[in-house]
Amino acid sequence: MGEPRPTNAPVIHGSAEFSDCGEHRIRLDRWWSDEPRALVGMANPSKAGADRNDPTICTLNRLLYGRPGIGGYTVVNAEDRIATDPADLARWLRDMEMNDRAVLRTLRTLNINRIRELSAAASVRIVAWGNLLKGGLHAERVIRAMSLDGKRPLYAFGTTADGAPKHPMARGHHRIPLGQPLVEWRPASA
Repeated sequence: MGEPRPTNAPVIHGSAEFSDCGEHRIRLDRWWSDEPRALVGMANPSKAGADRNDPTICTLNRLLYGRPGIGGYTVVNAEDRIATDPADLARWLRDMEMNDRAVLRTLRTLNINRIRELSAAASVRIVAWGNLLKGGLHAERVIRAMSLDGKRPLYAFGTTADGAPKHPMARGHHRIPLGQPLVEWRPASA
């Protein structure tokens, strides 16, 4: 699925769900066993799909494979609009706020409901949006959906200097080492 695999490497299966128009990725799944799946919340989806990985998904595979009690993961995003560059997502959001606010509200409500439903079935909930999810009402709704209104803990691979949950592709001294234990994460306002 996008990268060479040594002969003794695990088989990682994949699936993905996209909108009919192909501009929104609803969810992306990777699994290697029948153990429960983690839910990973990030900011914006890439074009990775059922059989196509991108660098973030390859890194998630390495970070999560082999963790006790985790047989795979499901990726959801605060915004389900595909945007490999966060600036493209920001432009789309500004346009929607100005021209189609009701449609944006509907898309966000559907996404939040989906996140909440998937969170209820997850073995662990990992937030990994880096500094891309800014505070505000939408961010609060995403956090409440991921944590089932604070009833389930949220975990991260670590935190940024600002306290945001690290993105899997963090660079430099913020890079997440393989085997990094998950840490419980709470938003700064909690």
